Amino acid sequence: MEINPNALLVWIVLSPLLSAIILGLFGRGASHRLISGVAVGSVTLSFVLSLYCFITLLQMGERPLIVDTLYEWFRVSVPGGVGGVYEIPVRLRLLMDPLSGIMAVMVSGIAMLIHIYSTEYMGEDPGYRRFMSYLNLFTASMLVLVLASNIPLMFVGWEGVGLCSYLLIGYWWENPDYAKAGRKAFVVNRIGDFGVLLGTLLIVSTVHTFEFYEINRASAELAATPLVVGGREFEVSVATVALFFLFLGCTGKSAQIPLYVWLPDAMAGPTPVSALIHAATMVTAGVYLMCRLSPLLMHSHPAMITIAIVGTATALFAASIGMVQNQLKKVLAYSTVSQLGFMFAGVGVGAFSAGFFHVFTHAFFKACLFLGAGSVMHAVHAHGDADIRYLGGLKKAMPKTHATFLISCLAIAGFPLTSGFFSKDEILLGALESTHHLPPWVGWSVFVGLSLTAFLTAFYMFRLYFRTFWGEFKGGHPPEERQAHHVEPHESGDAITWPLMILAFGALVAGFLGLPHWIPGLNELSWWGHWLEGNAEAPGPVASWAKEDTGEGHGLGFGPLAMAIGTLVGLLGIGVAYLWYVPGQGRTPAELRERFSRLYSLLLDKWRVDELYEQLLVRPFAFVAEVAANLDRLIVDGVLTRLPAWFSYKVMGAFFSRLHSGVVHGHAAAFSAGLLLLLAALTHPHAKIIQVEQLEDTRFRVKAEQGPGYEYRWDFDSDGRFDTPWSSTPDAEHLYQNDAYFGPVLLIEVPPTLSTPKYTIEVEPKAQPEPLPVEELRGMWVDPMRLEGGNPVAPTVQLTDGGSSILFTRGSAAIFFANIDSKQNQITLKVGDTLQMGRTTLRVAARAKITLEVRNLFGNRSRTVHPIAVPINVPLEGITALLTHRRKNG
Repeated sequence: MEINPNALLVWIVLSPLLSAIILGLFGRGASHRLISGVAVGSVTLSFVLSLYCFITLLQMGERPLIVDTLYEWFRVSVPGGVGGVYEIPVRLRLLMDPLSGIMAVMVSGIAMLIHIYSTEYMGEDPGYRRFMSYLNLFTASMLVLVLASNIPLMFVGWEGVGLCSYLLIGYWWENPDYAKAGRKAFVVNRIGDFGVLLGTLLIVSTVHTFEFYEINRASAELAATPLVVGGREFEVSVATVALFFLFLGCTGKSAQIPLYVWLPDAMAGPTPVSALIHAATMVTAGVYLMCRLSPLLMHSHPAMITIAIVGTATALFAASIGMVQNQLKKVLAYSTVSQLGFMFAGVGVGAFSAGFFHVFTHAFFKACLFLGAGSVMHAVHAHGDADIRYLGGLKKAMPKTHATFLISCLAIAGFPLTSGFFSKDEILLGALESTHHLPPWVGWSVFVGLSLTAFLTAFYMFRLYFRTFWGEFKGGHPPEERQAHHVEPHESGDAITWPLMILAFGALVAGFLGLPHWIPGLNELSWWGHWLEGNAEAPGPVASWAKEDTGEGHGLGFGPLAMAIGTLVGLLGIGVAYLWYVPGQGRTPAELRERFSRLYSLLLDKWRVDELYEQLLVRPFAFVAEVAANLDRLIVDGVLTRLPAWFSYKVMGAFFSRLHSGVVHGHAAAFSAGLLLLLAALTHPHAKIIQVEQLEDTRFRVKAEQGPGYEYRWDFDSDGRFDTPWSSTPDAEHLYQNDAYFGPVLLIEVPPTLSTPKYTIEVEPKAQPEPLPVEELRGMWVDPMRLEGGNPVAPTVQLTDGGSSILFTRGSAAIFFANIDSKQNQITLKVGDTLQMGRTTLRVAARAKITLEVRNLFGNRSRTVHPIAVPINVPLEGITALLTHRRKNG
């Protein structure tokens, strides 16, 4: 029986989500085996379903796509369109294409291995059930982020992983430092998430869709639409500004300058959490989002240049800190920040598939490195983190952990034929090829910066490796703590080592999916780029520069240079680390530390960025918060809450208590007066029009306020003849044609801005000239050629032709009107005419008046009149009826 893959997408997400709910709400008292079975089984099922759907994608040929639309979630109203509003549906829709398919398999697969690892690593923890529940929820949130077809649903997963990072980083909340690290991650990510919201609002207000595929199809429109704020038009496109805001969110989620500061502190969480966050889930979300919107990004060179420079700076900055750190997981944390910078630099120079390829390969070797670090910490009983200065000599005691850690170090260093070798060189090649379509200085700067980063990466990773596994074992703890922690290093159990071996195998072979496409004969074998980018006839989800623009096909191009430099700096970094940190080599970095002691201290203190943020941001905001809290306590709680309560109790209470004198005659008189007022209200109807809705150009629907026993009739043009009979229905419709009108009215349609929607101002012209309310108009309404003394003169309007037309005197206005001289100062506008003044539209409508008459059961009647503007040409007989009616009624 063939299984429909569309129906499986929702179960990829629901499987770990349901497990999280079951363990979190109903798992109290369950055994370790049952908790492990539910948690690991759910993620394994998610991985199997993801793999099945991905294999189905592979068999689909061109434009592979699996979609499951569950239901319409809600609608968003945006100004514009028919009736003045666009109704934009937001659907709960899951989508798997080549990009999200790879990501779903990677996330669920790595998460499965980390769950298996956690069964042993966290098995003794008292909160094991809670931990596995959080881990399941983290996986489900990331899968929602990956499989969402639109931005709102993606944002649910985006916020979900942010919440889970807070829960898991601060998992050991009893330790104040760990709890603080969780809060720091949460707050920093909220700053970035605000940027995602702003970018989304900008996009949807322009192209009126939340769907990724539709946004990418409208890339040209977004790039051609200038940003307008407060009526002022800026020389920057909506696409560029929206991408800047979205990238701000990515700097928070994926730890780029300036919002990277939370990720190194995330080491406070258990090691499996570090592996899951750093390898395959939260921190890669920003790179994934930029790749998902890569067709839009291609239309904004300023955004691409910014991303490339920020990514390169982050990669180099974090690598410089990682060189001198002594905590095992801290080194790996800065390594992650640096590698994420590598990925963003690839995205910024237009090598989207290369940047995403590094996401894929990085998942294997970084997960292996973190889990390997956890295996070391598990062996030496180091809680939280281990100091590499007190390790060493573990390769004999932990052969499986050592071998997998070495393979992963080679991969991240870009050693030839490992996975990192292929993905790193593709990004370096992309930087060089970007000189064909971006300013050349960008590509060369990125290439030099990333090459230096690659050298530093190889150096500090093998510094970490040699100090952990080579030489003599130094007790695992500082001398003063060794007596309390007697350690005999030993290999970890199968639940830890098997995931390590699987991940190490991936770190070795995953790179062969993306063989160098520039080498003759390997282009057809390079599956990765073809799968993600597609071809000219069937483009893939990831954009790419045209081959002729990258220099491809003109010899080998930059390929050999990128590979040679990438390989050379990696080997050089490994060699320097070997000379400095392998015992017996006769070298030591102590002399350099002494010579550059101030720089060394600065790097060890992480460039003191946290201290800088403390002075510039945290303390000022803390002061503002303290002032606000005092104002709240004094003004809100004191003046606005306690004072009215005291006044009500002391003053009003005393007054009303005097009315209750106990005198029966007084109470009877008050009761009678109230009864008379109530009877008067019931016996006299109240005519009130509560709604006037324009259904079409000249068709209106009206609605009256209801009352007991009310009947209604309507005179839609107030000519003295009612157009409807008495009816108990409070609403009616009317199509205006040859009705009696009361003169023209000018409708000023003010265009929308980012902060306010489109709205209309009604101006009732009089016999004398009156200026238009130009202070409310948006856009450039002034014609510079008509300025008088440098100051603009507002246009005026007045009645003319016996009150049937409007005389428009333009003043300094820039106007656009058919069949008139552009120098003409006065224009006669009749009902139905339209005038464009800058970005504001002026329309002449006819004034009609609706009369509503209401009667009740007692036969009493009441009337009310409501004016409306009817946007039609008034026929000659209508004008005649208008003038006759006005003369008859004065």
